[in-house]
Order: sequence, then structure tokens, then C-alpha cells
Amino acid sequence: MNRKLNVFLSLTLALAFVLAACAPASTPTEAPATAAPATEAPTEVPVATEAPAVDPLVALAEESKGETEGLLVHSIMGENNWAPVIAAFNVKYPWITVTALDLGTTETFEKYYTEASGGARTADMIITSSPDGWQDFIAKGELQVYNPVNIEGMPDFATLADGVYAVSTDPMIIIYNKQLVTTPPDTMEAVAAFASDPANAGKITTYDAEKNGTGYGINWFWAANKGDAGWATLETIGKSNVNMQTSAGNMVNAVLSGEASVGYFVSGISVFPKFPEAEPILGYSYQKDGQVVLVRGMGITKAAKSPASAKLLMEFILSAEGQIAWADGGLTPYRPDVADKAKYHLQKVIDAVGEDNIIPFFFDPNIASADNRAAFLTKWKTAFGRP
Repeated sequence: MNRKLNVFLSLTLALAFVLAACAPASTPTEAPATAAPATEAPTEVPVATEAPAVDPLVALAEESKGETEGLLVHSIMGENNWAPVIAAFNVKYPWITVTALDLGTTETFEKYYTEASGGARTADMIITSSPDGWQDFIAKGELQVYNPVNIEGMPDFATLADGVYAVSTDPMIIIYNKQLVTTPPDTMEAVAAFASDPANAGKITTYDAEKNGTGYGINWFWAANKGDAGWATLETIGKSNVNMQTSAGNMVNAVLSGEASVGYFVSGISVFPKFPEAEPILGYSYQKDGQVVLVRGMGITKAAKSPASAKLLMEFILSAEGQIAWADGGLTPYRPDVADKAKYHLQKVIDAVGEDNIIPFFFDPNIASADNRAAFLTKWKTAFGRP
């Protein structure tokens, strides 16, 4: 009996321990309502911030201050063309001394090649209008490609190639001596009609396409646009013993002096700065039956000693301020937002002749072929009766 009782008690105690273990935990007593809960000082979460953007032109300006050799440009513009541009540029960057040489169209490259190969100081920037010369320059790996900020929003033709951009869009115009010409010509057909009069033999002047790269380019693009009819016009003009020149300045002087009565394919940058002083004698007209527009290209050289300064000049040239300065120097800007502010502008040329009559320079791969050049010049010389 006692043994059974002991077993029962043992089982009872074991069951009590099991039930106690399974019972739910007691709920903790809440703090009195008057007790303030413990709080910690709020932790401020740091806000991620980006470093302020650096103006690339400011960075270039700082870099240019370390370039002690100045800025050298091989160009095809004269001192009078450059003067307002350099003056405006130096207002922004007074520590940069700009030296701009006035060279021939292909001489800009030839001089660079000679100097660079000998390790001499040479051009930081080249500005010229030679589509064939530029293509050769690029193929030789001599172009330092820079993508300017100010190219944004410009017309597509402003980018001639990656790293080569348009400075200006200059019309090749007809000029005449007002005292010698009763019916001013405004088309190439009218020039041909003037040439047909035996009394006008030797009284027409133009570029020598064989000796001048600009003259070659003008004739190339005009003839390509006009085809056989264009060559017929050139042949008619060529029978009048044309006074060939290697620069537009010489053509202008010939017309002003009366040595020549009419000039055609004359670069406007040599004409416009003559006014208003030349107004009593010199007249000009855009070519209404096919207006050649010389697109003047600029690029930075591989051998540049002052590349930051050259990039700043490129940016300035593409800016509204720079385009207006070029107009003051006799060039024809093309930036759309200065059309009503610049003395000369591409839109004014378009308004005068019609957009369909614009014949622009571009990087035509055919013009860069030596064989094509030789064939073209042979045909051109035949048209003008030259050996």
C-alpha cells in the first residue's frame, strides 16, 4: 500500500512540473502612466551630396595659365580679319598671347608638317578651307580630337569631321568696278556674257585653281554642282584671257585699280572689310545661279604646345560672342542665334540667293584623290586655254 502511495505521489509531482512548464508566461506589469519613457537623442542621417560640377572652360582656363609659349595659329585670314576676334578673346583670357599667321590654303598644313617633323615650335591650331588637305591631315594622325561644349545646338554642317569644326561660312562673290561696268553681273551666266564681249578681254579676274587651294575647291564644288552646263560657262569665260590670281586680295586690288572690271569666286573676307571706304568704286553681288560657300574649318594639332589655349579659342569661335567678332572681321558666321546681330550671316546669303542655290564646301572624299585632282585640273586648264 505504501509502495503504491509513493508511486502515485511521484507521478503527481512529475505531472505538476510538466504543467508548470507548459503554462503561459506572465504579462509584465506596465509602467505607471506618470513615468516618462526613456528616449535617445535622434540620430541625423547624412544626406549624400555630389561634388559640384566643374565648368570645363574654367578648368581649361586654369590649365592654359601654365602654357607659357602663347597660342600659335596657322590660318588663311589676315590681320584685319583676326583683330576683333583676338581683342574679344583677350578680354576673357588676357594671359593668352595669340599669334595668327596668314598663310596659303595648303601652306597651313605644309608649314606644320615641316616644323613638327623637326621638333620645332609649330601651330597649336590650324584654320583653313582645304577639304582635301584636312582629310589628309586626319589620315596622317596629326589631328588632336577635341569635342567642344559650344558645338551643341549648332547646324550639322558645323562638324566637318570629328575634331574639325566650322569657323565661318564665307560666300565666294562677284565683284565689279562701278565706274567701268554698266550692268553689274549677279550670276555666272552674266559673267560669261560680259566675257563674250571682245572689248572686255583681260578684264575678268579670279583664283588660279592650279596654284591656289581655295580656287581649286571653289571650282571643284561649283563644277560638280553644275555639271556640263557649268563647264560650258567656264569655257566661255576662259576665252576672255582671264587675269588669274593666287589671292582674293589681289583680285580686289585689280578691280579697285581698274586693271580688271569684274572678279568672280572672290572670297568675301577680302571684300567686306573694304567698305564703306570702297563704296564709290567697288560693288559686289552674291551668285544667284549657284552660290559657293567656303566652310572654313578649324582643328587642334597633335604637336600643340598650348592645347588648352587652343581649346579655349575653339570654344570662343563657336560661341555667339566669337561668331559676332568674326563678322566684325569680315567673315560670315552661321550660328543661328546671331543672325540678327551679326554684320554678315549665312542666313542673309540664303535670303539673297535661295537655299537651293547654296553650294557648300564639305569633306567630299573624291576631292582628296590625287588622280581626281589631276584630271580636274587638266579639264580646268583646257577650259581656260592654259598649258
